[in-house]
Amino acid sequence: MVIEDVNRKGQHMTPRRGFFQPLDSAGQIGWLWWGIFFMASIIVWGEMSFKITILPMLFVAIMILLGLVLIVRRRVYMAGPNLFLGRVLLSEYEKIALRDIQNWKLNGRVLSFARADRERKYFLSKNVVEQIKEYMNNNDK
Repeated sequence: MVIEDVNRKGQHMTPRRGFFQPLDSAGQIGWLWWGIFFMASIIVWGEMSFKITILPMLFVAIMILLGLVLIVRRRVYMAGPNLFLGRVLLSEYEKIALRDIQNWKLNGRVLSFARADRERKYFLSKNVVEQIKEYMNNNDK
């Protein structure tokens, strides 16, 4: 099923998908720990004079894969004014309707708003940000 929203000017806004990262303290601490372990793996490999030994190379590869999983596991879909935030391997999506939320703003690639008495901030991929900007331009946000 294709979801399309027609804006005031009669143009179709096709759904776009991308990735998001929550900008809360737990997420930032998680990324800091990932960075610490990644740099430690590079240092250990460097102390071994960058020899081709399987253990340090395997640890570096695992850390790179873990970083990619942390990014790819958070998916966002945007159809018209609706954002659908989901996780890989989970079928549930959190729906965020921009037209129903008061005082949301887009600052660069960071979408921020208050929901359930809690400030939320998400770092979004470029194509989703472009769709939000199109929505803002077409709906006088």
